[in-house]
Amino acid sequence: MEELEQLYGAYLDLVAQLNRGRKLWDGAFGLGGGPADNPCHEKLVRDVEEALADLDPARRPQAVEYILRQPLEHKDDPVVYYTLMAAQGATIPYLSQLPVDQAKALRGWFEHTFPRRERMPCQDKVLAALKKVK
Repeated sequence: MEELEQLYGAYLDLVAQLNRGRKLWDGAFGLGGGPADNPCHEKLVRDVEEALADLDPARRPQAVEYILRQPLEHKDDPVVYYTLMAAQGATIPYLSQLPVDQAKALRGWFEHTFPRRERMPCQDKVLAALKKVK
């Protein structure tokens, strides 16, 4: 778990640093540049996938819940919010291993928190995987 928390912390620190160094017109009018184009966003998703794979299976349920809840703490920054939503996809291979009661609670919470009209495709896959846990 500490590794995941460190990954998220380092990512958030880097994004904050990129935002501080941002120029007024970076990314304006659909032009590239700015913090949104930094490869750190894709790197976070890859790093989360690796961290989950390396994590002790007994600690994964807690890590899965941590990853699923992270976007809500960062709704004020769309780039971070959507990156953290994409990172939720890293949990899919491990959702079937969750205890049934935890999966059921997460499923209800997830459906309420991320309504269908706001979900990304990877979130639809997360929800489908949670529904399969019985």
